[in-house]
Amino acid sequence: MKRVLHAVLGVVLLAVLLPAADAAAPHPCPGSPQGAPDATFSGTFDTTLEGAYVMVPFVVPEGQTRLRVRLCHDQPPTPLSSQLKHTLDMGLYDRRSPVGSFGPDGFRGWGGSSRPDVLINPRGNDLGGPDVTTVGFNPGPVPAGEWAAEIGVASVAGPEEGDPDGSVSWRLEVYWDHRAADLVDPYEPTAYDVTPARSEPGWYKGDLHVHARHSAPQDASMMEAFGYAFDEAGLDFITLSDYVGTRQWGSIGAYQAQYPDKLVIRSAEVITYRGHVNNHGSVTYVDHRTGPVYELGAGGLRLVRTAQPASRILSDIRAAGGLTQVNHPTTFPAKVPGFGSLCRGCSWEYPDAETDWSLVDAMEVQTGPAGTPDPRGNELGPNPFTPLAIRWWDELRARGYRVTAVGASDSHHAGRTPGGITQSPIGEATTVVYAQELSERGIADAVRKGHAYVKFFTPSGPDLRFSAEAETSRAIMGDRLAATTATFTARVMGAAPNPQPRTLHVMLEGVPILSVPVPTDDFVLPFTAAVPGNYRLQLQRGTAIEAITNPITLAPA
Repeated sequence: MKRVLHAVLGVVLLAVLLPAADAAAPHPCPGSPQGAPDATFSGTFDTTLEGAYVMVPFVVPEGQTRLRVRLCHDQPPTPLSSQLKHTLDMGLYDRRSPVGSFGPDGFRGWGGSSRPDVLINPRGNDLGGPDVTTVGFNPGPVPAGEWAAEIGVASVAGPEEGDPDGSVSWRLEVYWDHRAADLVDPYEPTAYDVTPARSEPGWYKGDLHVHARHSAPQDASMMEAFGYAFDEAGLDFITLSDYVGTRQWGSIGAYQAQYPDKLVIRSAEVITYRGHVNNHGSVTYVDHRTGPVYELGAGGLRLVRTAQPASRILSDIRAAGGLTQVNHPTTFPAKVPGFGSLCRGCSWEYPDAETDWSLVDAMEVQTGPAGTPDPRGNELGPNPFTPLAIRWWDELRARGYRVTAVGASDSHHAGRTPGGITQSPIGEATTVVYAQELSERGIADAVRKGHAYVKFFTPSGPDLRFSAEAETSRAIMGDRLAATTATFTARVMGAAPNPQPRTLHVMLEGVPILSVPVPTDDFVLPFTAAVPGNYRLQLQRGTAIEAITNPITLAPA
């Protein structure tokens, strides 16, 4: 539930275009760059502002080639843990929208909490550096006029979390300058080739949620991510789903020639404080702000937009031609005390009234590490959040929503897995789709149809096939079969002998109706069914879930 802003006149102190000596905030941000800031702003937010966005306007004069914006804030004096802290995010906008506030047409990038010091100039690359535009932000000219910094109030620790007054004090510093070197070798995006990487239909395996450097400075480079995905994991495609913005899309084309038969889909993860959505293939920035939006002025804070439902984001993605994917919906659910601090906004906290599930194309039923191995290499069981996600997805399917189950790594470090319990390499999990071609459009069409299954542990894990026939009609996973009775065929391939026995479960509306051991490397199970509903397969190794298919829906004509 979003909290209502409690704003008291004088809580936020404003200083526009004044020298640092006259600025209201007495404590400059640490590591100050050379010279005094050209504008400073400061204030205090309390816990009632969590989940909101505060736009801080400032005016850039003519003739500037670079802009630097820095945000700093305090932390609880006695935090109960390293995770319970104040967190403020930052984005930038270079113009006011015609409707009066700052919107998508002026968006220049988003750094979250990992990039509180942002430089904008005409230069840029994929690795960042001291004199090029900060990764995650769009390089280009610095137009004169009104800009705005967006402060996202992600988390304010309360008294019970170690901050006695339950508030965060912050300061924003703005610097501008003209340097001739900024105009040398300006950034130019590389054209993206939309030609299919492969033109033939087939089963293609990929990872639908991969991050690189434009998500966070410490993340893998694009070269590392693509190299691991295609050379090491052997995937056919990935989505490059860096945070919120569009900057990553202008660089993918530079790598396509190195991987002529592989596909990198242009994507972005739309981060909100109550859930994350992947925006696949639209090549359009979608406003990530669903919380209330305020604007800072001489008189304090003014509400310029009320809170919005998740359905607005889903609708915007669809309208732009994109594929919508709800990410890690049950990971660290915020309703569990402390979990929200471990993974900010990771779990899907929008109620059905704010989520039009008919606008959701896909849901991650497995994200990141698939299980916890014991010293002998056996799996002790599934990721604890996975069964919850599968059950939620089964319920949505039973309600008639054609949401496709997918799996993804949410990898930030390619093949590296620092803090292994929450990190997995690219390909854990893998989504395998039957597509007419290996292209952005081909993969999106296949996911929408549900022609897909998920390998939870590794791209080289067992493969599944699932089909059904009734008279002259035939269906594969994801299809609807208009019949009262059908003959189904389930197949498991590549299930080499393992110390833990494998079991294939046939599920109807998420409930097992048939369970059989998988004794061979190529196992086929035929069965007949006459009960309407959603039939799917679930392969388990011991108690760990190894793979699932999307369902075939048996429905009388």
